[in-house]
Amino acid sequence: MRLITTHTAATSHSAQSVFSLWADPAGWPSWDSEVSEVHFAGIAKLGAQGQMRPASGPATTFSITAYEQDRVFTNTSSLPGATLIFDHKVAPTNDGATLQVSIGVDGFLAPLWQRLLHKSMKSAARSSVTGLLEHLDAA
Repeated sequence: MRLITTHTAATSHSAQSVFSLWADPAGWPSWDSEVSEVHFAGIAKLGAQGQMRPASGPATTFSITAYEQDRVFTNTSSLPGATLIFDHKVAPTNDGATLQVSIGVDGFLAPLWQRLLHKSMKSAARSSVTGLLEHLDAA
């Protein structure tokens, strides 16, 4: 994967509470300012699909391509000649959890997409982590 952006943070919230927000795609717009709308039916699991409309850019179909309960949640979308990857990881710590969101591209045209998306997505991982933690703090 060619990395576009990544952000890591520590929280006093449990890994389970962090993961539960990632595993509820329909709820993403309530805490992630980069997501304006999601259509997702059923439960999040490996292979599940939904549609998402980002705050800027066209709507896209996404698939859950990695899912490890309370640890890893990866969703991907197709681009011409590449795959856009949103990798979410959380690990428990003695006083909460550490979470990381990484956004990257893979595939034949990944170098081109990395250059094209870098400017518009450079703060997306930070925004996602910050929004998630603020949502948990407010709950």
